[in-house]
Amino acid sequence: MITELQRQDFDKVQHIINTCSTLEVRAVVSGYNPGRIYVDDISNIAAALVWIQGQSGFQLIGDPQSEPFMKELPAFMTTHIEPEIAELTLDSVEIGVQDERWEEVLRNMADKRELSSDNQQVYRFHSPQGTERVAGNEETDANVQHLEQNAVQLVRVDSALIHNRKFGNSSFVADKITHFWDTADDFLQHGFGYMLVHERNNEIMSICLSGFVAGQTHAIDIETVEAYRNRGYAAVVAKAFVEECRREGLQPYWDCSPDNTGSVRLAERVGMVFDFDYSVYWYPLSS
Repeated sequence: MITELQRQDFDKVQHIINTCSTLEVRAVVSGYNPGRIYVDDISNIAAALVWIQGQSGFQLIGDPQSEPFMKELPAFMTTHIEPEIAELTLDSVEIGVQDERWEEVLRNMADKRELSSDNQQVYRFHSPQGTERVAGNEETDANVQHLEQNAVQLVRVDSALIHNRKFGNSSFVADKITHFWDTADDFLQHGFGYMLVHERNNEIMSICLSGFVAGQTHAIDIETVEAYRNRGYAAVVAKAFVEECRREGLQPYWDCSPDNTGSVRLAERVGMVFDFDYSVYWYPLSS
């Protein structure tokens, strides 16, 4: 029978995630990032469905031939999970998999609804410790010097920046953090980030932060406020983030769509290389 695990029991799926490459699953199981876990058989766990709050989606891990999931998961989704997704104002169910054998289960879940799919790519340092110097670092230094002349500063995210709300759009950062983390304090304890701020305009311009964390690996989340896009600001905060990873022996993890050529170029520009890909499926809540 499909069962939801309590948070203190998340380690019961540890034997499954040892074969899972995606950081987001590990981050939820570790308890650092918020999520939920549903298992196929609490007495003999072979597969799990993991809700990842920061992605507003699921990942299926473990044995794609799990009999309880093959037989029970479609009805369980319809009865228990899809109503909750609808309450989050989402209009589709999104599920990532690394094993294409899950497609049969996914088609049963979608039933008569259209099942679509796409790929995601993950980029990392090509050495475990990330010892390479970040490519283009001298260019970043020059960029920062130019920015400072125009009242723009590169700052590391800290408690004061989050809690004092000194900028006119401070909610931009607060919303980013609460999307991925239970609390700002959890983020400050386990993650880090860099922002570009415009002192004269009293605005946050761009941010790069730890979206998910598991062990020494930090998933990069990066966003630039719309008014400041297409000016190279994302590269400045990304390079600052990746450079700290290099200094501290951390592993940055960049998850993006191969169609997002700007994101792919930026990942490569800061010294990261393609590591692996996985599939994402989705189907609409309504038929």
